Amino acid sequence: MFGLYGSPVNMEIEGVFLSMEAHDDSLIYRRWGSLGSTERLLLQESCSILLNPVEPVNMPKRLTHFLLVNFKKTLILEPGASKKVYITFPVEIGVFVSQGKEGFEVIDIFSFSRLKYTLYGAPSNGTICKYWESDVFLSPPDTDPWYTGYIELKIVNDTEHLVEVSKSLFNAYGMKIYYEGNKVVMKAVMKIPSRKLAETEFVHCPGKAGFKKATELYVSSKLRVIGSRCIMEYGL
Repeated sequence: MFGLYGSPVNMEIEGVFLSMEAHDDSLIYRRWGSLGSTERLLLQESCSILLNPVEPVNMPKRLTHFLLVNFKKTLILEPGASKKVYITFPVEIGVFVSQGKEGFEVIDIFSFSRLKYTLYGAPSNGTICKYWESDVFLSPPDTDPWYTGYIELKIVNDTEHLVEVSKSLFNAYGMKIYYEGNKVVMKAVMKIPSRKLAETEFVHCPGKAGFKKATELYVSSKLRVIGSRCIMEYGL
């Protein structure tokens, strides 16, 4: 399962094989099987391997840091209402190696979920997003942690009108993923100040007994964070 492993490593996950083996005074990382193959030569004698879920916007290519979840059911919220629902998201799996005092660096990412892209907004100035379709649940759904996780989403209608919500757009900068045996989870808030505008933001999941916080890929890769909130201005 997800977690920290010492080298050498040999494991199989859903038809995908991972190994880390010594080669002279270096290490060779290999992945092969149902999702294709890759190989990396690490010029170091030993390391630890961290396997955990990462922000689901990297596969098949890192074209965007936005995830659009389309709801299979449209939600209607009364004025001033605040409701909690659960939606799923695709899991991407990161393979990290220890780099001494530098912490962990990612060397491979793969996913068992079928992934595609879409455009949120107008063709002339819209935003490219990773696309995912989800049912809406009133309690935490059963998920397979190698394929999907779920987001505990609090939706707040700050308007004086009924509002319809059929999708939610998320920014990978600021995603906070937690995992334990058979669950991968996130927690987010969606605030709606008008019928055509919303803001989403991820929050920590305190009090989740047994859950571990996944390494944030955008932090470990030292990418500059440009803001973690996401403004939905092209419709809900």
